[in-house]
Order: sequence, then structure tokens, then C-alpha cells
Amino acid sequence: MFRLFAALLCVLLLAGCAPEQTTEIDLDTDTAEDADYSSADLLLISEEMVNSIKANGFHQHYAAAHNGQRPVMILARALENNTDEHIDTRMILDKVRTQLIKDGVAQFVDDQAFDQALDQLNMQATDLYDDSKAAQLGRFVGAHYIMRGSIGNIRKMEGRETRNYFLITMTIVDIETLLITWIDEVEYKRKSTKGSTRW
Repeated sequence: MFRLFAALLCVLLLAGCAPEQTTEIDLDTDTAEDADYSSADLLLISEEMVNSIKANGFHQHYAAAHNGQRPVMILARALENNTDEHIDTRMILDKVRTQLIKDGVAQFVDDQAFDQALDQLNMQATDLYDDSKAAQLGRFVGAHYIMRGSIGNIRKMEGRETRNYFLITMTIVDIETLLITWIDEVEYKRKSTKGSTRW
């Protein structure tokens, strides 16, 4: 018995020392692991919202009325999270913004850089900097539109089964008039079932 126990202990120790296995996952084919929000949802939501914004065409009307200039937009700090999960909703906005910039649809004011930029401008206004080479105050570009929205869910649990419905709504609002220039929503529902074996 002692030898058998010692052998089992050695096997367990060796297994514990085995190198960690890592596998790359293709984001294009990745699916949700359970009923909770996942990276697959982030990709689905951002892609559908970007396609909807581009199909709306408000940016083309803006460019036609302003000598070909792209509209300047700003993001809300995050989507309002009304789910029962902790979700970094800023990631959704950032991903949509990145794609709209890459596709030449709009320009964006960096809302998160405002305080740092103001501090730098104030510092450059002191005698520490050469006036002819310092950045000038009053050059910030004002945004014409703000992108905002919300994400919510309804979760139903029965026995080992969980059903989770998500609704994501996003809007682009004209800052001067507060009129909604674009609005759309993405909704989906999935279920997951826990295994019957418990350890």
C-alpha cells in the first residue's frame, strides 16, 4: 500500500509540474461558453452597430453640407449597464469608434485625454516653454455628435438551465439640437445547461 501511495503521489506531483497548455482561439469562430456576456458578444454587437451606422448615411449628408468634412463625435463614458453582470461596456464603444475611424466615417474627440491635454497646455503657457513652439490654447475641436447607449438583460433560471436575453441600444445624438441622428439595437438570447455531475 505504501508503494502504491508513493507512486500516486509522484504522479500527482509530476502532473502538477507539467507546463501549462495554451491554445490560440480564432475570434471569428469563437462562441460563447455559457449564457453570460462574452467576447463573442462584444464582436457581434460592435460589428452590427458599425454596419448600421454606415448604412444610415448621416455622415455622408454631413460631409456633403460641410465641404467633405467628416463629422466630429465624442463617446459617452460607457454604455449604461443595466445587466446583472459586471461588463466593461466602454470596450463596446471603443471598438465601434475604432472601426468608424478606420473606415473614414467620423472623427472623434478623445474624451479621456481632456484633463491631460488641459494640464499640458497650462504647463506650456508658463515660462518653461518657448512661446513660438508651445501648443496654443483655444484649438480644441468641439464635437457635433455624442454616441451613447445602454445594455440590459433578463435572466431566467430553472433547474440546471439558464436562459439569458440581452438588449443593447445605441444612439448618436446631435449635441446642438439633442435630436437623435441614429439609433439601433441588437438583441439575442441564449441558454446554457449545467452538467449533472458535481465534484
